[in-house]
Amino acid sequence: MGSGIVLDTSGDILTNAHVIAGARQMQVTLSNGQTVAATLIGSNSAADLAIIRISAPASSLHPVTLGNSDSVQIGDLVYAIGSPFGLSGSFTEGIVSNLNQGGSASNGASLSGLIQTDAAINPGNSGGPLVNAQGQVIGINNSIESPVDGNVGVGFAIPINQVKQLLSSLEGGSTV
Repeated sequence: MGSGIVLDTSGDILTNAHVIAGARQMQVTLSNGQTVAATLIGSNSAADLAIIRISAPASSLHPVTLGNSDSVQIGDLVYAIGSPFGLSGSFTEGIVSNLNQGGSASNGASLSGLIQTDAAINPGNSGGPLVNAQGQVIGINNSIESPVDGNVGVGFAIPINQVKQLLSSLEGGSTV
């Protein structure tokens, strides 16, 4: 289980590759409660990103606004949105704690340049957005660093500018 962001009214959804890894069938629950089947369009396990596609009326899809992660500063207010532990529509607040951090995704991929936040990120938040105070997606929630199961205030997100560099290849069906 994980989260994702709607990229367009065609039904493309961005999430983490580790969220969909090994899935034979995928289902997406929209904000209106409707559940629809999804198909894999493209994935990059080294970047821990994937795009899936659903067929749903454009009126039920609400594409996000992608921000500029290069303008993010330590101390900026941020919000993590997702479905931690299956609790859909959860919204937590925090700040950007640090920038350009390294870490490992759940699939073992070594990631760099990550945004560190103290906004609560837990299992099920992966693939969901890290949003700035203007409502723009500045990162894709990816992982936590914790000596216990659960959040202790050290979460990581893939900067959206890194994601933007891979979107066209993912949307084109690339699987790496």
